[in-house]
Parts: sequence; C-alpha cells; structure tokens
Amino acid sequence: MDRFWLGHNKLWTSQLRAKYYGKGQKWERADFDKITHGFDAIIDSPCNFFTEEFMTAYPSALVILNIRPFDSWYKSMTSTIWACQSWPSWRLLQYTEPRVVGVYYRLLRLEWEIFCGHVYSTSRIREAYEERHNHIRAVVPKERLLEYPLGAGWGPICEFLGKSVPEGLEFPHVNDKEKWLGRVGKLWWYGVKQTCVNAMKVGVPLAACAAAVTWMYHK
Repeated sequence: MDRFWLGHNKLWTSQLRAKYYGKGQKWERADFDKITHGFDAIIDSPCNFFTEEFMTAYPSALVILNIRPFDSWYKSMTSTIWACQSWPSWRLLQYTEPRVVGVYYRLLRLEWEIFCGHVYSTSRIREAYEERHNHIRAVVPKERLLEYPLGAGWGPICEFLGKSVPEGLEFPHVNDKEKWLGRVGKLWWYGVKQTCVNAMKVGVPLAACAAAVTWMYHK
C-alpha cells in the first residue's frame, strides 16, 4: 500500500495547516492510528514534521535519523524535488487534475514553505537542514534515537532494532534519482491524461449544446 493512493496526502496537508497555521483541528492519538494502521514504519516527509506528536502518541516508537553530508543532500534535492516542482506545467495541472496531481503538488509546496519559506539559497537551506536535525535530536529521547550515517549498511539498524543482520541480503537502494524522477514522471503523465479526459467530458457536451443551439437557430 502507498499512502499516496490511500488519500493520505490530503490528510497530511490538513494537519500541516492545523499545526503550523492554526487552521483546523489538530490530531490526537486516535487520528494518528487511522493513518498509521497497516504500516510497520513511516518515513520521510510530511511525517517528520510531526516528530513531537508521534513521540507523544507512540511512546515506545524508535526513530532513525539519516545522517548525510549537506552538500550531497543539497545536490540530490536540486536535481530531483526542486527541479520537479519548478516545472511550470505542475501549476496548470494542479487545477486541471485536482484530485490527485493537485493534492500532491499543493502538499509538496506546503512542505517546502514550512521547511524554508521557499527560499532556496544554499545558506538558507543549510540552516533549515541543520535546524530540522537538531529539532529531532531535541525531541526524541536518546535511547529511542539512532543517528544513522547513510551507507552504514545493516549493522547499526539491526542492532538498534534488536534484529539479526540478514544473511545474503544486500542493503536496499531504491530511491535514486532515476527511479524517483520515473515515479514523478508517471504521475505527471497521469495528470496530463486525466486533463484530456476531463476536457473531453466538458468539451463534448458543450460542443453538442453549441451544435443544438446552432441547429435550432437556423431551423
């Protein structure tokens, strides 16, 4: 299951607005249960904007904080997420296909608005990056936090979780640039196709009405 197709993006958007802008009702434990049900773990954003809430809702939860050199992370973001959200076509597609693409694009924009105020200078991003790491360190008890250097393999994670290191199983690497852009590309094409479908739904009846009016006028 993927949270995207479960409609979670819209729910996260509402909670980001509730927490950071005071618009709407903030979640309690029962609300978090609904969105985490069926998952063994949650990762990445927008989940990491709710560190305090998750620590309160799930007192025994363990947190893994990926540690990556800023320059490497910044280069990756520049060539993926930031490059993607700068495509002018997204701004149109969010209105022509609002059910899926629109929800995704608005959530993405909201996350970065909260993270850095849409100021993408290297100095501001570095500051926000360090602030986010330090915030998690301050909120999560040390005994429940693993600071995991990217590329450290199975060992630190398995020890932290109390599990054995998998034998003969290579550590996964599933979110590289090409794969990420491929997934976003599929979403973009979905938006384009649905835009065409939506246009046909509106255009055909309008064309029929126009033809009927013209026929009656000339009758």
